[in-house]
Amino acid sequence: MHTRRIMKFGGSSLADGDCWRKAKKIIKDRLDLNPVIVVSAMGAVNGGPKVTDMLQEAGALLLEGRDASGLVREVIDRHRAVAAGLEIESSSLEADFQALKKAAEALPKKKFSSREEALDSIMGFGEIFSARLMQAFLQKDGLRCLAALPGESGFITDDRFQDADVLEESLENIASYVIASREIPIFPGFVGITRDGRPTTLGRGGSDYTAAVLGAALKRQVEIWTDVDGIYRINPGYLSHHFIDAGHPQTIPHLSYDEAFQMASFGSRVLHQKALLAVQQAVRKGKHIHLFIKNTFNPDHPGTVISSQKQHQGIPRGITCLPGTQLYTIYARSPQESARFAQRLKELPGLAVALSSNTWGRISFVFDRYHPVLSQLESEFNSHLSRDQVLVKIVGDGIGENPETLSRINGALHSAESPEEFGMTLVHKSPQLLTDNTFEFLVKKRGLAKILQTLYKDLFMRDVVTIGMLGLGTVGGGVIQYSREMYSPEKSGFRLDYPTALVRDMEKKRPVPFDGTLTARVEDILENPLVDVVLEVMGGIEPARTYILKALEAGKHVVTANKALLSHRGREIFEKAHRHRRNVGFEASVCGEIPIVDDFLKFPGLGDIDGLEGIVNGTSNYVLTRFMEGMPIGEALRIAQEKGFAEADPYMDVSGIDAAQKLCILASILFNQPVDFEMIPRQGIDGLTPADADAFRRWGFTVKPIVAARVKQDRLVLYSCPALLPQGHPLASVREENNALSLYLKGRVEPITKIGKGAGAIPTARSIVRDILDVARKARAYMVEVPGYFRAKGGMEMSRVEEIESAWYVRLTVKDNPGVFGKIASILGDFDLSILRVHQEINRDADEAHVLLELKDSPRKRLDMALDLITRFPFVKSCLPCMILQC
Repeated sequence: MHTRRIMKFGGSSLADGDCWRKAKKIIKDRLDLNPVIVVSAMGAVNGGPKVTDMLQEAGALLLEGRDASGLVREVIDRHRAVAAGLEIESSSLEADFQALKKAAEALPKKKFSSREEALDSIMGFGEIFSARLMQAFLQKDGLRCLAALPGESGFITDDRFQDADVLEESLENIASYVIASREIPIFPGFVGITRDGRPTTLGRGGSDYTAAVLGAALKRQVEIWTDVDGIYRINPGYLSHHFIDAGHPQTIPHLSYDEAFQMASFGSRVLHQKALLAVQQAVRKGKHIHLFIKNTFNPDHPGTVISSQKQHQGIPRGITCLPGTQLYTIYARSPQESARFAQRLKELPGLAVALSSNTWGRISFVFDRYHPVLSQLESEFNSHLSRDQVLVKIVGDGIGENPETLSRINGALHSAESPEEFGMTLVHKSPQLLTDNTFEFLVKKRGLAKILQTLYKDLFMRDVVTIGMLGLGTVGGGVIQYSREMYSPEKSGFRLDYPTALVRDMEKKRPVPFDGTLTARVEDILENPLVDVVLEVMGGIEPARTYILKALEAGKHVVTANKALLSHRGREIFEKAHRHRRNVGFEASVCGEIPIVDDFLKFPGLGDIDGLEGIVNGTSNYVLTRFMEGMPIGEALRIAQEKGFAEADPYMDVSGIDAAQKLCILASILFNQPVDFEMIPRQGIDGLTPADADAFRRWGFTVKPIVAARVKQDRLVLYSCPALLPQGHPLASVREENNALSLYLKGRVEPITKIGKGAGAIPTARSIVRDILDVARKARAYMVEVPGYFRAKGGMEMSRVEEIESAWYVRLTVKDNPGVFGKIASILGDFDLSILRVHQEINRDADEAHVLLELKDSPRKRLDMALDLITRFPFVKSCLPCMILQC
């Protein structure tokens, strides 16, 4: 068996009896790899101290001349208890227990070269105990194994106590020892011995180093078994519980030596940085060793692989932090002052410079920690000390050569800045450092969480869009259904996640199951840093307006289908979005599945627009389609409700208010000026009768719920009403619940017309999901694009309703009396209203007649004045005027 796999088990993997059993199973499952075992001292249990910490404390007490026998006894008793739980005779450890007691007794009496040497005389006993215990535990199952103590195995180090390095010349002796061994060697990690036999330790976390030295000596792969699934992309402590609950942070599948060294030396605690220096020794001898970071408690997880292989694409691998750094800036007033400060810098007591920058008249240093001498320097020189900054490092081979990655990082930092929230900028523009595999910058401590969470999302969650839902009714349920059954993340490049929905009734049974969490607290969505987009589908103006404004203030993008809100408070919402650099998606608020808002936003001109006409209420169009087929309005509306095209209360649809709200939004964007919804004339469809349908068919018209915005003599004419269309009109053939919009431009006879579904949960959901994706893509590109009409100055004056000029259809229902038509015709003539054609229908059962008129083009004002007089006659029962639009 030539294969030798080095397997190191950390303190958390050996904390109690259950951990030891898991470790033994892993070893036995890998016996075919001919393993070499490295063990750490026992880790903490239930928040208690680690064995190494207990030994260090005991050493410190002894150096102070105090009694540490209780701590020594506690260490020994803990090992005896674990041995008993594993059914191992603790007698195999008695000699080592006695050695610890003897070393502890000798420590205050013996002469050491330094405090560090004195501590090392007892601090390594935890690993020695673990090696003996593992030997006995494996031998219980008939395995041949042997504890390989430093003096026997040739683990010779220098005499830098507490942080010793294994001598490179000893690697050959270590290899010879392992090769000659017929047993499974079990090395105590963290410990070594000097040439003259004095115990040393290799630095906290040094068991990783022990394992890496063995890998370098044997030129074999190394497994580091710990209590995590690998090296995380960021320390989990920097992420909120929302990230943790969603399975973040991710582990890094692969790291190069350089990347792993940057992570380990700059805050990542999973791997000791000296372990990477050890594997470099093997590289120098032509052997490229892999380090595998594995989880003792989840052994099937692939973990993190560290190798010499570099990736040069400049893809970020991880984020590390060095807290407690000190930013010291000197404003030198002369070369002499700079020189004097440089001399003092050389004398600083053990402070490391993590970063520096030099600009005209200013030099900045970032020190790894605080020392009172820095405050002394601040008073001595013209300088400033900023305490407790955090140095952040983004790690990834080739970062410095990838402009896209650098742009993304800088965009994320800019996106996370929130002067309104913090009252300051969070990221220091200088000093910063860009190398081939790192980007380093300084962050103010108070904004660290926001910066790191934004970076993590933008660098490692770019393919996920997290949506917090406000409302989960018909529209919200349609969005969930569409996302689950019809949406393609492969095609779009984004996975949509809906973790939380705000609802009024938590117990209500919903036709579309929701896999996330229901809440009655909007804060559960607004305060969740994972949420990228807040989707408002609750309807109404309040509390939707308040929630959207708070969402924008919280840095969320917004998608809404709420035309009532946008028509009344759109200016306020878009202004807030602009101020906080966030996008608002609202295609679904106006024309169902027709993507018209984006076209209007990007339309380059104003002088070439004649106007628009459209059908923007699918419910009314469905009802009028059935109406023209002979069905009464009420019956058609009932069927529309059954099909899900109309709400239980259809007033907003049939009254024309819904359509007018949509027209308000469209006209504001298209003409880049605020439009007052209250000034839009509107007329509902509920006044139409079967007699009207007969007349329309007879004269070759169809009736449609039309909205229009036309420019007439530099004035803006808007209206929402049922209108008669000749068969050749672009909107005449738009049937059922479909919507359509025609854009009229100067120099074109035919308008540009788009048609699509305008009612129903799925068409609306399709438009909403498209909005979510559009907002997400803009966010990933750090682009903000909201309608700018809230900033517009002036604009065209709106025409009043009486100034609208058109051909007209008028139906007058009157008593069937002689001379009625003559009186009607006389008044129409008095107001210069020309009759193009007329038809009269008699209803003898009701003793009434329908006088049906088509009038030539005339201003609405003259028509209204005439009809006002006509309807005063006692023989007039009802009156209905309708516009007639030309092709």
